[in-house]
Amino acid sequence: MVVARPIMGAIAVLLACIFDGVNSRGTHWPKSLSPQPARPKDAAGHPGSGNCTTHWFTQATDHFSFAPPPPGYPVTFQERYFVCHNGVDPTEAKAIWFYCGNEADVELYVNATGLMWENSAAHDAVMVFAEHRYYGETVISGPTGSPPVSTPALRYLTMEQALADYATIIRALPDLLGTAELPVIAFGGSYGGMLAAWLRMKYPGSIAGSIAASAPILAFPGMTPSYDSNSYWQVVTRDATPDAGAAKGCDSNVRAAFSALWNLGTSESGRAQLQSSFKVCKTTPVTTANDVQRLAFMMLNAWDTMAMGNFPFASDYLVFQQTGNSAVTMPPFPVRVACDFMTNYTSETGGDVGDAALLAAMQRASGVLYNVTQTEECLELPDDPNYDGIWDYQYCSELLPQETYFTLDGQKDMFWARPMNMSAIDAHCREVFGFAPRADWIATEFGGMEGVRQASNIVFSSGLYDPWSSGGVGVAEAVASGKFEASFGVDGSVTAVVLPHGAHHLDLMFHTAQDPADALAARSVELQSAAKWAKEWTEQRSQNHTNE
Repeated sequence: MVVARPIMGAIAVLLACIFDGVNSRGTHWPKSLSPQPARPKDAAGHPGSGNCTTHWFTQATDHFSFAPPPPGYPVTFQERYFVCHNGVDPTEAKAIWFYCGNEADVELYVNATGLMWENSAAHDAVMVFAEHRYYGETVISGPTGSPPVSTPALRYLTMEQALADYATIIRALPDLLGTAELPVIAFGGSYGGMLAAWLRMKYPGSIAGSIAASAPILAFPGMTPSYDSNSYWQVVTRDATPDAGAAKGCDSNVRAAFSALWNLGTSESGRAQLQSSFKVCKTTPVTTANDVQRLAFMMLNAWDTMAMGNFPFASDYLVFQQTGNSAVTMPPFPVRVACDFMTNYTSETGGDVGDAALLAAMQRASGVLYNVTQTEECLELPDDPNYDGIWDYQYCSELLPQETYFTLDGQKDMFWARPMNMSAIDAHCREVFGFAPRADWIATEFGGMEGVRQASNIVFSSGLYDPWSSGGVGVAEAVASGKFEASFGVDGSVTAVVLPHGAHHLDLMFHTAQDPADALAARSVELQSAAKWAKEWTEQRSQNHTNE
């Protein structure tokens, strides 16, 4: 997911992207496997990894084979995790709060997950943040000479192996932390939220419950009802309308800008105009049809990332891995800021309403993300805007959500027509990794909504500004209730909470004065649920001992 990779699919990281930094000649945002900087305390003085201790846990490389891995692979590897006491004495702790690491350096989540930091002491909970295999400093080496993004190098990168890692380390936590056996509550946002939910569904004996924020576990083929991938881009588009607080006409102007981009891209003179209007660096000239596509997807990624990061406060969450500077932030409601450029461009360009003015407005709008430092003179096109390094392997193997593959139609969304093409996806995955995705595997393994109905003790939260809400659990039911909350599960203990004014896992972040009331309400549900689950687990354990 271009997550923000922090996370996923847009995202991470940004939920989720992993960037390779700022180039002095201009800005570009390709994904990278290079080490990322650890984030210090931010300007608000929030605690973070510097308040924790770093540890390593020996994990099996392959949890699902009794035979050792083939030659060239280690039998075990070292998984990094952070222990954060936050004033809680382990010998007196009453719970363990366990963060399921995402597709990035786990320090990003140690430093951003304010819900845990601000409430763990009141719950007498020790915090543990575990890093996902193959990300950050948790490395599994492949055969010598294997390219870093290849099937030989990434052979043991699966969601199932990561879940087994978490279940294994959780079992060892009492000895590792020096605590009694305690209830464990899993937390996670984006892909980490998916893992937290799936951990409860697949290993219910490991944890007492899960807080799964912005966790699109229904965004897969084979679900009932089926998932419409274009619904993702419809949410991005809604963020650019008055319904989400943006200026009227922004979405139609964005759509017109993309139309102009593609039209100009068909001629040499038009591509020269694109080079000029978007201030593309001379080092990456727009000279071919492929360059035009790279530029278009770079603009798409900007709107995608700003939608996920459409928080009511200035935030470095989706840009820190680009800048390495916690003082550099996107503004509050970045989509609204970008939309101001898209709707006020005529006056800023002397009344010019032609393509050049429209595209220049798009350039300034994308600069809310790409020129967040306000120091870049040009925009450098990424080498490959469609795919996402290691995450592309996880998409090609298990279709873990990657929105750049999702359907665009240029009508219900503000972009252009490009249907999701599974034949092309299969061909790409075979070319790069030697295999095609197992399209229905996640539906088979977890059962979609039917699996949710058979589960217990999970809170799913989704923000309506967040495009990943399109694959969230219970969103339609919660909205229809009028209370923005709905219950599922075998005993009604699976709760879906909707934040009408929430972006990507806003509820997991440190509180601010700008937080909407629905974020406060979601946090209240999550914390009450965590306390209830811990109490029930403790009482049941006590009853079991009495019966013995």
